[in-house]
Parts: sequence; structure tokens; C-alpha cells
Amino acid sequence: MQQFLTRLAARPALAIFAFSLLMFCSGTWILPLTDRDEPRFAEASREMLQRPDYIVPWFNGAYRFDKPPLIYWSQMACYKMFGENTFAARLPSALFAAGTSLLIFFWARRFAKPQAALAAAVIFSTTLQMLANARLATADMPMIFFVAAAAWSGWELTRPDAMDARRWWWIFHISLALGFLAKGPVAWLPIGGLLLGKWLRPKEFNLSLLRFAAGMVLTLSIIAVWGIPALIATNGEFFTVGIGHHVIFRSVGVMEGHGGKSLLNYLLLLPFFFVTFFFSFFPWAFRVPKALWNWHVSSAADTFGWYLLMQAGLVFLTFTLVRTKLPHYTLPAFPFIAIWLARAIPGLKIFRWAAAMTVFIVVLTTAGFVTARTEFASHQLFEKASPFLEPEMKFATVGYDEPSLVWEFRGIVTNDMQTLDANEAAGFIRENTPFVLIVPTDLYKTNLASLATNTVTVQVHGFNTVKGVRVDLTAIINR
Repeated sequence: MQQFLTRLAARPALAIFAFSLLMFCSGTWILPLTDRDEPRFAEASREMLQRPDYIVPWFNGAYRFDKPPLIYWSQMACYKMFGENTFAARLPSALFAAGTSLLIFFWARRFAKPQAALAAAVIFSTTLQMLANARLATADMPMIFFVAAAAWSGWELTRPDAMDARRWWWIFHISLALGFLAKGPVAWLPIGGLLLGKWLRPKEFNLSLLRFAAGMVLTLSIIAVWGIPALIATNGEFFTVGIGHHVIFRSVGVMEGHGGKSLLNYLLLLPFFFVTFFFSFFPWAFRVPKALWNWHVSSAADTFGWYLLMQAGLVFLTFTLVRTKLPHYTLPAFPFIAIWLARAIPGLKIFRWAAAMTVFIVVLTTAGFVTARTEFASHQLFEKASPFLEPEMKFATVGYDEPSLVWEFRGIVTNDMQTLDANEAAGFIRENTPFVLIVPTDLYKTNLASLATNTVTVQVHGFNTVKGVRVDLTAIINR
């Protein structure tokens, strides 16, 4: 063990990647998929493999247009290596997040001492919001990686004395393309930072609009390799729903209650991200205000620091104006803030807080997750029902249609989940074909128990993690 640690210390890049991966992977195989998004992403990747369809994502037998395909492709690759399970579904996020930590280290090392570069990577890897979101089976981490890569390469290619601008040009535009394939147009925010740099500090940003336009042709061509077949396969729906609803409507409307519905609520929520920053970027956020105050005096001479804050500020401004709001939306700014903070406070002592966050996350994701997993209603119901399930069973639910049910039960049952009302449930049982029907336990006792003769029933009392309420569920299984 001592020899291993010595080797890591001699190879800081390897140490950073190993540390970040530990932080982001810890417990990912223990806790069932949470919320609605995780099971939707995980199941969509599984269904793409089963069809097989590598172009258009599907969920429960229907198109899923929420995000482009990069996260699905990544999960599919992990499924092939590790099986269709929770760990494999979450692994791409952890790998991209750890890769971002490594990218931060190499970028910061070009403009700061090695200690500051190491501090920047550790700061990023131990912020509270990163520790939460980097272990989720969603599209955020690939997007953040490519946003950081685009911002770094954009900085390098616009240096007035750049010697290898061509290489950085390729990296910049490929990063924009892959970022778009991760989460859509939000990955193009670094373009705004470069344009602002050219406008506000023209002598320090050598941005050729003609060269940029040529690069965007490359970016769009890469996207089109997937995008054109996707549009053809869906008769244009992927664009109208994916961009029209999930990008444009998210910007001007409120999705799933995340934001202010009235103009007054919208105005009151404008400071939302500046308040949540102190929780999201905990424990390092509290060092930022004083560091900003001290840095402001020398800001004119620190173009690189100015650029980092410009890119971070653009993220905060964009999502402040967007109507739908969730705390993790500003995560793309965290790589920039981490590098800036490590440079702004030379000799920043990170060990104590980093060690505390490490202990906290390891304890939480082992002992805490083991305790919490028994409360996940969908997972517990599947665990109890799985010995009685068969692939060709019909699959339906009444009053509890959470995506987690689809992810859990379609690990065995091959049919899509139907959503029924209480009256339809009785007819479903009377068909007397092999089925699994999930209903609230009260409904089973009062309306369905007399019909469900010669069936197996399993019951759980657990937690609906989406709605934050207790639920009592019964699975009626006819073999």
C-alpha cells in the first residue's frame, strides 16, 4: 500500500484521476437509481441496445427526445462491459467528471504552480454539487467535460502569439460538437466567452471570424453524422421536441415545477444561483468573495483570470435568465471557478477541507447508502417480486407510474409498462394471462383481492423518492 501511495505522489495526474474516481464512484453500486431522470437515462440506453437502435433513444417503448445520444452511447458501452446495472449506468458520469478534474489540472498547470494546479483539481472534485451530480446517470458530466475542453482550447487558439493554433482549433470545434451531442446548445457557451473577450479585450484575443465560421462547419458536420439520421427516423420530431420543448420552452417556461410560474416569482428567483452557489460550491465558496475583492485590484493585468471569470459569469447569467431553475445548472462554471480560486489564493490550504469532504462522502455512500436503499419502494418491490417474474409477462401499474419501475422490472420483464386506472385494473386481472400488476396496497385490499385468486402477491412499504412521500405497494403476479 505504501509503495502504491508513493507511486501516486510521483505521478500527480494519476493521483488526481484516482482520487476523483474514488470520490465520484463510491457507493454508486449500492443506492438504487433516484429521481425520474436517472432511470429514464439508464432504461433508454438499455432499450437502445435491445432494439438495437443507436440513433434514437427510447424509453418504455416510446421515443425519448430529452437529450442527444452521447450519454446513451456511453452507458451502452458500460453495459456491454459490466452488465445492465446501476453501477454501469452511473459509471460514464464518474469517468467524465474524473476526466474533468484531470483536464483542470493540466490546464491550470500551464498558468500556475503545480501546487495551485493540484489545488484546482481537488477543489473541483470535492465541491458538494459535484459530489452529488457526478454519481448520477444523467447527461451533465459529459457536457461539463467538453465545455471545459472547449474553453481551454478556445483560450489557447486565440492567444496573439499562439504557436500551435491549428491543433487547438481542431480541439475547440470537436469539443463543441461532442458537447452538443452530450446536452445540446448549452455546450456552446464558451463561444460567448471568446466573443466577449474579443469585444472587451481585442488586443488580447486573436479571434478570426472567418476561421471560426469554418470551424463551425466542422462542428455542425460532426453533429450531422448523428443528427440527420435522427431527424429522418423521427420525421423531424427530435428537433421540434428536443430543441423546441426541452431547450426553448425550458428557457421561457417552467418544467416540472422548477422555477417561478408568475413574473413576480421569476423576478424573486433571479438571485437563485448566487444564493445556491454557497451550498453547491461548498466548502470552497466562502473563500470566493474575499478572493474576488483582493483580485479586483490586479484584474486588468490578469487576462487569464479575467477569462475564467468571464466564462463562469456567462454560465451564471445564462441560467439566471432561464425560467426553469435547478441548483446543478451552474455546474459548467465550476472548472473555471476552481482554477481561478486556486490561482487567486496562492498556497490555499486544501488538505483539511478535502480530507473532511472525503471522509464525509465515503461514510455517506457506504454506510448511509446501505441504510437508505431499503427505503426505495420500486427497488424493494422488484427485489421481492423478481423470483416470480418471467420475461413475457404483461406489465402494468395503477397510481404509481414512476420511471424507476420501468428500469427495475424491465430487467426481467420484456414488455413495456402500461398505465391503468382502477377500473381497468380489474379487467387486466380477469384476462388471466401471465402478468405483473403493481397497485397501491389499499386498492388491492378493497377492490382487487377477491379477483386476484391463484396469484402471488408481494407488498412493500417504502419511499417515493420523486414525490418525497411514503407509499404502500402491492405487486400482483400471475404466472
